[in-house]
Amino acid sequence: MDNRLTILNISNESRYTIKLVHKELRKISEYFLGSSDLERALVIVDQKVHLYHRDLIENTLGKIFKYLSSYIVPSGEKSKNLSQFSSLLHWVLEQPIERNTPFIVIGGGVVGDLGGFVAASALRGLPLYHVPTTLLAMVDSSIGGKTGINHSTGKNLIGSFYQPSGVFADTHFLSTLDQKEWTNGLSEIVKYAFIQDRGIFTILEKLFTQNHDYEPSKWLDVIYRSAQIKSEIVAVDALEKGRREFLNFGHTFGHAIENIADYGTFSHGEAIFAGMYAAILTSNEFLHAKIDPNLILQYASRYNFSLACLRYLIPDLIEQMKRDKKAQQSHIRLILLQDIEAPVVYTVENENRLTAIWKQTIETFS
Repeated sequence: MDNRLTILNISNESRYTIKLVHKELRKISEYFLGSSDLERALVIVDQKVHLYHRDLIENTLGKIFKYLSSYIVPSGEKSKNLSQFSSLLHWVLEQPIERNTPFIVIGGGVVGDLGGFVAASALRGLPLYHVPTTLLAMVDSSIGGKTGINHSTGKNLIGSFYQPSGVFADTHFLSTLDQKEWTNGLSEIVKYAFIQDRGIFTILEKLFTQNHDYEPSKWLDVIYRSAQIKSEIVAVDALEKGRREFLNFGHTFGHAIENIADYGTFSHGEAIFAGMYAAILTSNEFLHAKIDPNLILQYASRYNFSLACLRYLIPDLIEQMKRDKKAQQSHIRLILLQDIEAPVVYTVENENRLTAIWKQTIETFS
């Protein structure tokens, strides 16, 4: 069986393994070898994952731990809120736990961000293990220690950096993903191609032309390559003070879409595809780059979504961009491209120039 791993060194105190397997969840036990004193684990599971994979999860972890305490988180972006955070934290503190009790989060980006924030908060930090079950979580959100929840004024505005003790990804979980979840992950993979590795475009082309669109085992290569890129960037910039900002390519536009349209109207992937399209238009306009925006459309067009409902909300979208956590002194800061594999941070001095970018983006996706 094809197993992959990469070691992520954040610092001397924070070093963990990211493992990628197919149909071998049992190997998660390797994280707990030599820890015979660990009788109990807390397991935080996404509702849909629990519905499809409950027996697999309970049988696997039941062979490792004597006691399992499980908490089911409702699926969807709207679970990343203060209320759900408070409820989960209250539940955790009611359990008979110690500071070495494993906190295992099984699900996609929402459960990973929420669960990670709770793990960082309870007893000032429980050992966190991510078991990402979506494409997005495998290539992005489970790696690098970002945790948090949304606020009414913006996405991911409450949270902390808290590195996990391990990440264990089994592509078997991808077999039950719906199309929107594939969109979410694909958007992040395409992002890596733009900011660092254009070779990913070739891998994706082969996957789609050979009709392996949704065959989990066929995605091992591109998942591993994407996870390596994320790991390399985080290793040199864990707290997003420099190079890690490049991972936000398309996200300032995309997060504005998610917020103004109310979380859930568009999937994360749909918003990020549109956001990257807008970022390429902006790169071509502001930096005189010559990047073909059709590179985005050849992937985004696989998914039928329309931004027409935002046509008259462009002032609101721009205002939301000013609230982005990357903004400085009320100036919008964007990740743009001088070329493919050549990202830069750009401060927008005249936000009115973004109006035409938004108009063209909305028109393209309508």
